[in-house]
Amino acid sequence: MKRGINSFQLKIIAIILMAIDHTGAILFPHILAYRIIGRLAFPIFAFLISEGYRHTRSVKRYMLRLAVCAVLFQVPDWFFGVHYGLNIFATLFFGLCAILAFDKLKDHGVVLPWIAAFAIAIIAESIGSDYGAYGVFLILTLYLSSGNISKMIIGVAVLHAAYAAYELISSYISNGVAVFSHYLQIYSLLSLPIIALYNNERGRKMKYFFYLFYPLHLIVLYIIDMLIS
Repeated sequence: MKRGINSFQLKIIAIILMAIDHTGAILFPHILAYRIIGRLAFPIFAFLISEGYRHTRSVKRYMLRLAVCAVLFQVPDWFFGVHYGLNIFATLFFGLCAILAFDKLKDHGVVLPWIAAFAIAIIAESIGSDYGAYGVFLILTLYLSSGNISKMIIGVAVLHAAYAAYELISSYISNGVAVFSHYLQIYSLLSLPIIALYNNERGRKMKYFFYLFYPLHLIVLYIIDMLIS
């Protein structure tokens, strides 16, 4: 076994970080530390999607699985009256679509793949998927870096700079005040050293555990919140 962190271990780290983030968002919204720690989760999931695309036997089945989860896992939010947009699986689905589109069109020039990626990102943003266009481009950026940590750092840094510039400019145009409302997302850069430890090995196979963890841990948190409030 190679030194470093395999895919299974990365997933464990990601779901722990996600659980911390959601615990803070639902039970302790006044404690910023939970949300800062939680910012490290999504880039790891985004990276795992790019790796999943490289190694899956069937991209179509992979996409279908994410789409079904995006729909089914929205039910707990609706049931408990939580309405904050579509869940992370919708974003992962659109990110995978962007990778597939980019990969299929890359032999047709430089412009066409990016047009397709922008179109998918705009759809994700328009329908309110978690992380929106930013999430789609992060997934695509990590895929295009091909595991090269230097390219990954540069690509993610450029993406965050563009994201900040977009929010500052759009908020200034809309309200006359430049605001970077998602400034906490800058902390997601701290996930890159963890991703850099990836050793290209799969590790243990517990696919459905990781899928089911998402709705189950949210249901538990929602119930706890109802009981204490």
